Amino acid sequence: MNNPPSKEELIISIINYIENDVISELKGQKRFHAHVAKNSLNIILRQLRLEEENNSKEKKRLKEILKIDGDLIELNKILCEKINNDEININDNNLIDHLYKTTMEKLSIDQPNYSGYLAEKNN
Repeated sequence: MNNPPSKEELIISIINYIENDVISELKGQKRFHAHVAKNSLNIILRQLRLEEENNSKEKKRLKEILKIDGDLIELNKILCEKINNDEININDNNLIDHLYKTTMEKLSIDQPNYSGYLAEKNN
């Protein structure tokens, strides 16, 4: 029985094809767009690998800060409202820790080679 390739395997094969067979054949704007496509697929690959766990961690921190349950979008909206209404102090250590961790998790997907992220990750 043959199993179909996973989403990750499909994306990796497309990334490899663009990198190894397409980019070298292109020039100018088409070459640039091929790089953009490859980078976009790499972001999608990292989302598949990391986003569920990152979102779970973010939601857990929000539930602890807000003392309520809800979906991630709803909890973030409530957090923003509470900060805006001065119900949560922006200097609160739990809030600062949450924002720091959430930023690092988002960068791990969107910009894992960003020098600021790498420097902070290695500290």
